Amino acid sequence: MDETKLRQMAVMARGDQGYHETEVTISGEADLHRAFVFCDKNPGHKKFISVKKFSVSDLPQEYQDEDIVKYILAQAELTVRIRSTYTSPGRPEGYAFHRHAGKDLQRYGTGFVQYVYRNDVRSGKPCPCPECKASSDPLEEWAKVKVRTATHVVFDDDEARNSVAELFYDAEDEKDKIKSVYGDNVRFGALQGDWCDMRCVTHDMELVEHLKDTWGRWRWLETKINQKYSDDDQARLAVVVSHPHGCDKQVSVGTWRDRQVVDRSREFENCVYTYDTPTCPGSSGAPVWILGKMKWGGFFGRHPHSGWTGSGLQTQGSNVMGLNVTGSSASRVNVSAVGWDKRI
Repeated sequence: MDETKLRQMAVMARGDQGYHETEVTISGEADLHRAFVFCDKNPGHKKFISVKKFSVSDLPQEYQDEDIVKYILAQAELTVRIRSTYTSPGRPEGYAFHRHAGKDLQRYGTGFVQYVYRNDVRSGKPCPCPECKASSDPLEEWAKVKVRTATHVVFDDDEARNSVAELFYDAEDEKDKIKSVYGDNVRFGALQGDWCDMRCVTHDMELVEHLKDTWGRWRWLETKINQKYSDDDQARLAVVVSHPHGCDKQVSVGTWRDRQVVDRSREFENCVYTYDTPTCPGSSGAPVWILGKMKWGGFFGRHPHSGWTGSGLQTQGSNVMGLNVTGSSASRVNVSAVGWDKRI
């Protein structure tokens, strides 16, 4: 099949996901760079900054704070490219990529490390990564890496087992630095809320220690920033770290527009955000950071990017993720998945 036909098939597959923003390729990674160059949502990607070049000058003047830069770069270290090669028959009719159910289809999204924990070697369970499964002498020391992404990126266990989360893809000429952890199952998730936690596995214990250290630094910086800006009720900073078009990691900066609470508990509010922070196909599942709002880490509180209302939806009175989007400006509004904010 010629390349033109393959590109047409990829375009058709991209359109089979509604308002979501995964990237699709039929002909391999070369197609990702082609999609990046010919992107019609953000031509030229002028508002995306390479994670390697991101600095304090890329923030709005009122938030040009080195602690915020350090936090975003720590978040970037925990951000992964997700490569999934299979579409589950379990996807319901009308849902993203349902028409490809049971087929091999290479999709790219983004995710972020929520938590890392070692497996208890006393359990006697060998490492379940593909390498160890194929080995007659599998390793007994391994770890679980919980990656949060969007449900439409990794739908269920079948898709998780055909997915890889790739860390440190920060520059096109540094692919030799990429580290991979392997999807094993989906531990938690919500179809309506469009978030899921994919459990990945690895026996690279040096990587595990690095991630644990980074996670601790990331949480400490967020606590410090929240204390610093606790009285700033007007803060609207919204930052996304993602892999647009499945290519190297980028940071984009903007403002959040609306916040709708879905439900509440005594300590938390379950909510959805809209924002003008630039995103592209491949950004689905990326961490959306709202300054001052997200005050709890670990197992709670993280809003993955879900999609945008300019992608084939009626923008007058649309209902996306339970959020009513109205007005002519809605054509370019990005939408998060559901996440928990800690109530003050």
